Amino acid sequence: MKIRTIGATAVLALALTACGSGDDDAASKAIADSIMDSNDSTFEVTQEQADCVGDGMVEDIGSDQLVEYGIITEDNESGDGIESVKMSEDDAQSAADVMQDCADIKEIFTGAMQDLPEEAQTCIDEKLTEDVLNEFLVAVFMDDQAAGNDGLMGALTECMAAGG
Repeated sequence: MKIRTIGATAVLALALTACGSGDDDAASKAIADSIMDSNDSTFEVTQEQADCVGDGMVEDIGSDQLVEYGIITEDNESGDGIESVKMSEDDAQSAADVMQDCADIKEIFTGAMQDLPEEAQTCIDEKLTEDVLNEFLVAVFMDDQAAGNDGLMGALTECMAAGG
């Protein structure tokens, strides 16, 4: 009898894990699809990067919390996106870390500024550190655009004002 109970518990645990995994896969896909739908020629993201972000956000933040934030719906469809999301500081840090782990955010930003003089590009490359970008992303995920722009725009403005 004891072996049957352990066996039944194991089967139930596997079944529940499989259900959660399917939901997590759908949630991850919804996030990746949303990223690809908003992809444009200014800030280009690959499918691999979008998939990585979807997987990372589901793993680090969780599907339920992503639903609560409105990033995905309860049906694992794309939600409101990140434009109006207001995450906790911990979740915002996790989301920023995922973004930076999955994509070269600095390259994405600087790639959009290729028309700048070489001196300005060099300055931006030096000022746009991983820390500055991380602070920007955390602020965006906390819906604090002003704070996010302070550090990012401070670095960019300094380079533009100095002419490089």
